[in-house]
Amino acid sequence: MTSKTDAHQSVPVTVEVHTMGRSFDESEVDRWELKAARRALRNLKDVAGGQVMMDLLGEQIDDGDRYHKELVAASGGTYRESRTEFTVRGLSGTRLAQWFGAQAGTGRFQDKSLLVNAHPEHYVEPPAYTGGMVETIGGHLTRFKVSVARELPAAVSAYLDAAYPVTLMNALLSLDDGTPFAYCLHQARDTDAGADVVVRVIYPSAAPDSMIEGHCEHLAIEFRSWIRNAAAATR
Repeated sequence: MTSKTDAHQSVPVTVEVHTMGRSFDESEVDRWELKAARRALRNLKDVAGGQVMMDLLGEQIDDGDRYHKELVAASGGTYRESRTEFTVRGLSGTRLAQWFGAQAGTGRFQDKSLLVNAHPEHYVEPPAYTGGMVETIGGHLTRFKVSVARELPAAVSAYLDAAYPVTLMNALLSLDDGTPFAYCLHQARDTDAGADVVVRVIYPSAAPDSMIEGHCEHLAIEFRSWIRNAAAATR
């Protein structure tokens, strides 16, 4: 038997906001909230960046090191991919590659703010690294070095797609002790309207589905930001 109170509580609650002489639905308030959250995160990363952030996150980073070493050991040199694709209009793959190469061609972003603010869970670039990041991967804070991969293991290069002839970046991601734990393979091709882009992180095969799927979302957020940055820079 359902009481009147239960029936009332089952009705979805919606909110309409009236301010500045206009009415706004919740999607607009969501947009304001996201803008405010990004602003707050930028501020926190600015005032508590560098070694301060590293020290604050030290125990979680150490836990992430242990987690990823276990995945590497359990995978026996085999891999699986986290892959996200983009259809871009108004910016060619060639122009995107030129921007990306100028920014990150050495493995380290020239404008660190574009790196740190590309994703909410980009916490800090480790001060001692020539290129790298502390970010959330598979639910663990992960500290890694980034270096340009001049050569790739055969099991990794097999993921490259000749249908995307423009290389954005091939990179090796390694843990603090130098253990390789992932590879980035980012490619594009020009189209009449702009570009098709495919970005991948190749992880040890023992990585769980939740980690792979979570990083697909991560790549979507991160690279949309960089595509927008590239478009703004080429206007």
